Amino acid sequence: MAATPARIGFIMSEFRRAVSTTQTAKDRFGSAARESADPVQTYFDNVADAQAIADERQALLSAERRRFRVTVQGVEDVADLDISGRIPVSYYVDTDRAADRLMLVSEIVMDFGRQTSTVTIWG
Repeated sequence: MAATPARIGFIMSEFRRAVSTTQTAKDRFGSAARESADPVQTYFDNVADAQAIADERQALLSAERRRFRVTVQGVEDVADLDISGRIPVSYYVDTDRAADRLMLVSEIVMDFGRQTSTVTIWG
């Protein structure tokens, strides 16, 4: 790549700034949202790439996500789950809140002493 004045200026600047904000995320997370001016270390070659990733991350954070813990009696059914080679998912139905969605299984804890399993789903 040629060392043009624009490229030299880009390389010599200490930080590049890419910011993505939405009112939805601000309303949902309030003061828990990252509002620091401190840079996040990345290795993008240009600001457009960093902006694209910032926008994608903002889209992920803006969507409503919920987490549920489900306790199951016994450990056999949970221990026999075959999740090799794929992402473990669970289908969640909540008739009270009209939720009907596929969710990620983010944690499985088996308590062999009590013969219970706790499955955490997120999505």
